[in-house]
Amino acid sequence: GCLHRVIDPRTRINTHIYMASPLTSADDEALIEEILARLTLREKLGQMMQPDWRTFRSAPKLSEAGAAVLPAWAGSAVKRALNAPLTDEQCDRSVGRHCLGSVLGGGGACPTPNEPLAWQAQAAAMQRAALRASSGLPLLVCNDSVHGQANLRDATLFPHHIGQGCMRDEGLVEELGALAARESAACGINWIFSPCAAVALDLRWGRTYESFSEDPALCGRLSAAEVRGIQRCGLPMAACAKHWVADGGTALGTGKFDMGGIGKAVKSFGLDQGNADCDDAELRATHVAPYLPALAEGVLTVMVSYSSLNGVKCHASRALVTGLLKEELGFRGVVGSEERSARPSFLLLHSLRSSSGVVVSDYNAVQQCGGSYSAAVCKVVNAGVDIVMTAGGLFGDLTWRRQLEELEAAVGRGDVPAERVDDAVRRVLRVKVACGLLRRAAASTPAGGDAAAAASRCPLFDAAVPPMGDAACVGCEAHRAAARRAVAKSCVLLVNEGGILPLPAGEGGRPAAELLVTGIAADSLGRQCGGWSLEWQGCEGNAFTTGTTIADAIRAVQPGARLVSGRAAGRQAPSAGAASRPVAVVVTGEAPYAEGFGDVEELRLPPADVRAAVALADAGWAVVLLLVTGRPLLLPPPLLSRVAAVLVAWLPGTEGDGVADVLFGRAPATGRLSFSWPHAMDQAAAAARLKGPLFPFGHGLQTRAVG
Repeated sequence: GCLHRVIDPRTRINTHIYMASPLTSADDEALIEEILARLTLREKLGQMMQPDWRTFRSAPKLSEAGAAVLPAWAGSAVKRALNAPLTDEQCDRSVGRHCLGSVLGGGGACPTPNEPLAWQAQAAAMQRAALRASSGLPLLVCNDSVHGQANLRDATLFPHHIGQGCMRDEGLVEELGALAARESAACGINWIFSPCAAVALDLRWGRTYESFSEDPALCGRLSAAEVRGIQRCGLPMAACAKHWVADGGTALGTGKFDMGGIGKAVKSFGLDQGNADCDDAELRATHVAPYLPALAEGVLTVMVSYSSLNGVKCHASRALVTGLLKEELGFRGVVGSEERSARPSFLLLHSLRSSSGVVVSDYNAVQQCGGSYSAAVCKVVNAGVDIVMTAGGLFGDLTWRRQLEELEAAVGRGDVPAERVDDAVRRVLRVKVACGLLRRAAASTPAGGDAAAAASRCPLFDAAVPPMGDAACVGCEAHRAAARRAVAKSCVLLVNEGGILPLPAGEGGRPAAELLVTGIAADSLGRQCGGWSLEWQGCEGNAFTTGTTIADAIRAVQPGARLVSGRAAGRQAPSAGAASRPVAVVVTGEAPYAEGFGDVEELRLPPADVRAAVALADAGWAVVLLLVTGRPLLLPPPLLSRVAAVLVAWLPGTEGDGVADVLFGRAPATGRLSFSWPHAMDQAAAAARLKGPLFPFGHGLQTRAVG
């Protein structure tokens, strides 16, 4: 009988059905079993493979471009070749021929031109190829929308999670999740690799800013809020809790960052992809606990961590993936490779609702789990990973097509049981049903006809290119306004001597006091946005997207403010005879970074900005130190003793106006630290900060809005 019926793409579709549900009905489960029974082995294995769509083109491998993954390559010929528009033939040759179940675009992946309609056209081409395949199953299209649709130029980029943790506002986190989902859906995306439920326990880790907090309970509440926003946005969209498990608890020096050809960063102080050494009680109380609210909320997918637990790779640990996540916690969906609750809480989860998602591997993570790919993929799939995320063919010589052949051979040898394959594909189908991508076809039995005969001819499910979101929502005024509110709520005021903040706005555009703006991050969207912003490791400068820098936001309120950069900043003297004390806002912080490359040995501010701030204070300026950073950085005593105020803006994203709102009292300062702040490097680890941090968890001075 016919497996599916293709619906005319012009047919109007009720988008209200696209609200991911953590539960599937008995009829849904029956449909899943019927589809599963009709799939061939090769069709099933295609559902378990998730290649980077850049591998569908005939273009140079990134590994041939040397440092191609770093921001400097953004305008290179290699990137232009990789991001050329996909043709129908390329989609058929890849998605269609191999019956792929999902695809992703890694950090920096975008069609040309990088605008919503081009994204939609590419997604539709891939979806049409999937529907033309023998399986006819719609495609899950994935993206790292960790603080907005961060691969899309002109998208609204929100504060990274570390800043959202300081808002203490579950409703606003949920709203940001929904807005990120809508701008992603406007690009044909229906699976977002967020939220990150990690508890970052060492500030030197380069993924600290992806964590909501060092507190497991806060991480859990906000992760669940983001899941609600993503999966209830009114369009087909799955969230993904990551990275299972204890990726934030790795020990200093154990990190062996290796992305299988993408790059290596083995450092004596490395943490990323390292080993977490902890007993069962600590594992559950600190690292598993934040996942429980997300699982109870019905998160559809979970991504496994590159890291190890007690010397065993998480991807290869059946005890962690199948035993704990799937069996004990009742996770019925998809587990993918990556990229303080006691046992009664686990039991409570079962009484709330049963989550129906997938476990997915992280990017090229399988290769780390064995001496050969064949051995590694057997370990990972048998551990319980349902989808293999791969850059094969983009990095390294082992293409994803060859990886698919290796998996098929392993099943043929009996190294991967057929039952394990069926379980994985069942979970993938369950996610597609839960998102509304799959639904049973209407029965077409004629009156008085043979119902059994008609059923055998009737298609099992309706198949159509899923509806795209509204391209007009990308970077729209309403989304940017929400981001601006979030930026203001995420700012944390650490010091405010004499109540210098909020600054007086003056009248008629004239500053109430002389105002100087300086610092390496003052006029830099790249530093505001951080990693995972148009490029994997982020970008420098302002040309890569649309937004408002902090300097421009300040000058919108105070047009007379002077912007001074470079070595001249520390030599600025205040004007003589000023009626009030002049103010210098020194905006400093970190260069953009992401995983691996972001692990650091010291939590240092840029020395030039520290010298400038000290010199300005000694020259008579009231110095407001404004930190743009993905983690707490050390505040040297000679600096801290001289500044009048310290305001932490974290990585606020594209809407610098939210920072100016707090500076000038248009919005109150209400943020509270989601991470305690260290005195010195010996307090980089959270355990050491229990003994008297510089600023404790939850610290944050309050101001009132003016006017």
